[in-house]
Amino acid sequence: MRFNSNKNLLLNAGLVFCLLGIGQISIADDYADNLAEGAKTTERNYMNDPFVRPAKVTSLVLPETWPIFYNRGPLDRSPKDKSSKLLTMGTGLPSANTYRFGPAMALIVNDYPYFIDCGEGWYRALNRSAITQKGVDLIKVFDLNNLKYLFITHLHEDHTVGIPSFILSPYKYGSTTDKVIFGPVGTEDLIDCIVNGWQVDRQTGTQGPTHATPEGSSATVGEIDPDTEFPGPFFEDDNVKVEAFRTYHAHGSLRYTYAYRFTTKPDGRVIAFGGDGHHSKGLIEAAKNADILVMEGCTWKNLKYAPWGGNTLQEKEKNIGALHMFPKDMKRVQEESGVKAIVMVHEQNYSSPENFNRLALLHEMQEAGVKNIYSAMDGDLY
Repeated sequence: MRFNSNKNLLLNAGLVFCLLGIGQISIADDYADNLAEGAKTTERNYMNDPFVRPAKVTSLVLPETWPIFYNRGPLDRSPKDKSSKLLTMGTGLPSANTYRFGPAMALIVNDYPYFIDCGEGWYRALNRSAITQKGVDLIKVFDLNNLKYLFITHLHEDHTVGIPSFILSPYKYGSTTDKVIFGPVGTEDLIDCIVNGWQVDRQTGTQGPTHATPEGSSATVGEIDPDTEFPGPFFEDDNVKVEAFRTYHAHGSLRYTYAYRFTTKPDGRVIAFGGDGHHSKGLIEAAKNADILVMEGCTWKNLKYAPWGGNTLQEKEKNIGALHMFPKDMKRVQEESGVKAIVMVHEQNYSSPENFNRLALLHEMQEAGVKNIYSAMDGDLY
């Protein structure tokens, strides 16, 4: 099914039509302190993990994957006067990285999670977050029957490969909650393929020794109307209102990509999830005066070290620039949207091993004039 705000279609768990006022978070006083904490070596980190320096750097063993550069664990950077929390479960790229799972976010409202994107290792990211972040009782939040809603920004593999686990892994451990998944045109076909392709798991549950019910082993899909540039509100329950906006992540046949704007009802936070892409009208609208924009970022200074995009720097500037967010683009998005803070994920922080700095892309963004921007790691709270 498709959702179009022009037809007043709202998926609902108890319709609430009143629109709440937009709240604000105080970031000015905390930003410098949070940056300082993010640069420190925390007591518990990944630097002592077993490591053998690769003889050759390839896309499999980029410097950003080396444990010697991961000198901090998850942080709680969330405002203490707000009950709703943003959890960056997975902040990684398509490239292999033990310390960054694929793109996966969770917005937690009234101890209930809403998931955005579902990259590689999604179910393991639940575990990593639950055992490393004490700012929220994630064991309670991630009760198997709470794992229901998923919002997909676009259908690239690195943002969707975790969906089989999202649907079926909780079911194997007793969940009876069928999933509800929103995304661009093509999402329904993708979910049909997953559900049909893994029939054996469903059949094992219902026909095997556990004799489980089929509830919890499937998903309902809502596709965003492709003919509406700014579809607007398409989902609302007692906790959140969600709006969708068309964005631009040019990539061959990938025509439909979306940013999602969540308004949390208990505390009025506005958090936008941009997915992948660069400056676009839709992204600006999604992030308009928001408290946080969760957005990817890519180096411009060190683009020559990118393991993809072409053989020359000129090719990489053109090809990667058509897909991703350089610092100058991020500055433009911030200025035009008025977003108060940016949580940067999916970082393309390329460099030589000798000069690699975990915070180099953050510093590059700051030098370009981007303000109140954070470099997120898996398990952080905002």
